[in-house]
Amino acid sequence: MVSAAAVSTAVLAGCGTKHADNHQNSAPDTTTVAATGTPTETPSASPSATATPTPTTSPTASASHSPNPSASKSSKPAPTTPAPTATSTKPGAPSSPPAAPATPPPVAKPAIVAPVPVAKPGPVAPPPPPAPPTPHVPPLQSSCQPSKPQPDEPKEAVGAALATAAGQARTLNLSSGGTDKLPPLPVNLVKAIAWQESGWQSGILACDGGIGTMQIMPNTISWMNSKFGTNSDAKTLPGNVQLGTQLLDWLVAYYGDSSFDGKYDLSPDPATGKTPLLDLVISAYNAGAGNVHYNTVTDPATGQVVGSLVIPNPGYVANVKALMTGQPWTKTG
Repeated sequence: MVSAAAVSTAVLAGCGTKHADNHQNSAPDTTTVAATGTPTETPSASPSATATPTPTTSPTASASHSPNPSASKSSKPAPTTPAPTATSTKPGAPSSPPAAPATPPPVAKPAIVAPVPVAKPGPVAPPPPPAPPTPHVPPLQSSCQPSKPQPDEPKEAVGAALATAAGQARTLNLSSGGTDKLPPLPVNLVKAIAWQESGWQSGILACDGGIGTMQIMPNTISWMNSKFGTNSDAKTLPGNVQLGTQLLDWLVAYYGDSSFDGKYDLSPDPATGKTPLLDLVISAYNAGAGNVHYNTVTDPATGQVVGSLVIPNPGYVANVKALMTGQPWTKTG
């Protein structure tokens, strides 16, 4: 008996399964920026390594965007002791070690021009007369040739007169009937103003009317004599330097009373190194106090209220301060 059974089975295996690494080179649309990164728009005085992004320097980025082919194509189990990588962690530790904090770029502090103006309590120096229509131009800087109505005194006599006038402690008569006592002026300030204005020529007359060593304007003569109770003559050497130093004293009192709480210190401010009162006095001697102002401004970066100088002749101020330091009168015969 022949029994024959023919059983044929065909097992068809499916094809075309997608590979797990089909998108291994695609990166996420959202990039995580390290907390230590410095924004490139922040200005810096020196080139910064953070200005150019360098993703390969981030341990987290290198671990997540560097695929391992053996992990997707091999069925072998992973080693029990993984090689130390940036993503190896201990239980309870963060997934990646925290990056060392980068040193932030230095932040430039806004320069404080001067303290906030604070008016002196009580009587203060009177306000200045109207500013002249045109600023005074020292004869040495003028294109107009000055005249010499009288001969010059010797430089030694001029220097001695300037030092004597600077050393006086004056009393200013206030409009309210009170008085303001003023300390002596720095000798180098008086000598530098006279050098800038006339080169210590006592007999010079400028085209705009400036007289002598201190280049006294005609309307200043009666004004200063009335404020200080004097009767000085601008055409004499002692009277000229007396009027010039009186004007400097009045300027110290005017700005010191109105903006520095009655303080008349012309030395640099210890906090800023600036010389706001000195700068105002020098500027106003040449340009007129009506053209030189001291205001308050608010720093937009810090919101701090600070003083602000309004000086129309910064070159003149710089020259006088340079003369105070250089003292060229000591080097001439």
